[in-house]
Amino acid sequence: MSAGTVAVIGLGALGLVTLKNLLEKGFEVTGFDKSDAVGGLWNFTEHQQTSVLENIASYTSARQVQRYLCDYSQHFGLMPHVRLGNEVISATFDKVTEKWTIESRSRSGQARKEAFDRLVLATGINSLPHMPDIEGLDRFEGQQKQRPESFKDKVVMIVGMSNSTADVATTLTEHAKHVYVSRRHDVFIFSRLIDGKPIDHSLTNRKGTIANALNSFAPALARRMSRNMLGTMTRKAFPHMPKEWDLATAPLTSHAPPVVSDTMIPQILAGNISLVKGIAQVVDGRKVRLQDGEEISVDAIVLCTGYQTGFALAGPYDPTLEQPAAWTDAAGSNSRKLPSLYRNIFSLHIPHHLAFMGSVAFLSPAFQLYDLASMALARIWSGEFALPTKGEMAAQVDRQQKWLASLAAESTVMPGWVDGAEWMAWADEAAGSDALRHMGYGLAGWMLWFRDPKLSKVLLDGVPSPHQFRLFDTGKRPAWSGARQEILRVNGMSVE
Repeated sequence: MSAGTVAVIGLGALGLVTLKNLLEKGFEVTGFDKSDAVGGLWNFTEHQQTSVLENIASYTSARQVQRYLCDYSQHFGLMPHVRLGNEVISATFDKVTEKWTIESRSRSGQARKEAFDRLVLATGINSLPHMPDIEGLDRFEGQQKQRPESFKDKVVMIVGMSNSTADVATTLTEHAKHVYVSRRHDVFIFSRLIDGKPIDHSLTNRKGTIANALNSFAPALARRMSRNMLGTMTRKAFPHMPKEWDLATAPLTSHAPPVVSDTMIPQILAGNISLVKGIAQVVDGRKVRLQDGEEISVDAIVLCTGYQTGFALAGPYDPTLEQPAAWTDAAGSNSRKLPSLYRNIFSLHIPHHLAFMGSVAFLSPAFQLYDLASMALARIWSGEFALPTKGEMAAQVDRQQKWLASLAAESTVMPGWVDGAEWMAWADEAAGSDALRHMGYGLAGWMLWFRDPKLSKVLLDGVPSPHQFRLFDTGKRPAWSGARQEILRVNGMSVE
């Protein structure tokens, strides 16, 4: 018997894991995407050859990620449940029937209306470009350029300081006459490898547990230690930092992710990239004035100021229709919209009928994070885990927004940023995984160490993987028999 019908709009990584986890719980799910292939923004080429389910590099290309998502869809039998080349043009909720009417249009222009019990918007965190508020930007006589070669012999100014900035700036040095990076603050920047290992391999569960405990009992000390540690990692990666680079203004990883780039700092030191202050205004068709008064003539401006999640399809249930004053007044909000969502997933108005994937962020592997988020969603919508009252959910959202506004008052922060430890504790319980208890220092953790010390050590000190959330038979969700083997495999260990 079906648990009900669900429409999932968007079939990138977030939509695919949501589709898969809802199907596992017996829902009748239909996924929509206007593209002709799954994968969302990762889908940019028609020809992929290599399967990456088992053989994948530490730093993959977009092509490899797209191949992985295609393989994922085939492996879990998702393709019969998707409608590719179908754009959803409207979604309307009827309070009387408690159903959604979803209107979609195919490539050929054929329109179709269907009724669904529930709706998940998984259109991704990069659906709408974030345009900075720069005085006179409309006066700039620039042209839209999409290929690096089109910037040949041009003076280019890149706005923003992010991973995209590092990639774009270093790529353009091969073509442009000169590249400026205009930023309001600097960031912690790391090389891709630390002591020969990918940087994210250092983010172990044990370190996370210790850091969370320290932050709970001594937050001021934790912040100082974090800044010192991040500064040490940056200076270890790049002993000769540019004198203009100010780590004192860099956001902590409790606010935003760091930048990972092997090439940006060397290009700055080589004189191919210049760091300058933020843009105050565009003076005329080719000249910009910086916040320190300096004026620079440039041929092109590239905005690396990020994207944001689009909620307009939800209509009157758009969670960004009302904005907290403390957030909008904070400089670090950067005029971005802050959603009002319980646990950054559920609509406060119709939580059993509307959810959003793409509004949770903290220092965690994104695919793993949204696998767990959609596991929690599926279990809640199937009635196996109860949501609190609407009043309690509203109170949680209020606490989250006040906390986020306090971070935005200090430095730039993403609207979906959450306290990772708190959110994970909730999601682990809601998903029925019980993984965190077995990876802690309580009775369950010690019992696992006694029964299976090899697995216990890998869970604490190895590379975190989504398999850990399907490892334990808790009676709340079935364990996967291959979880232990996969955890050891991804950590390069033999299976015993």
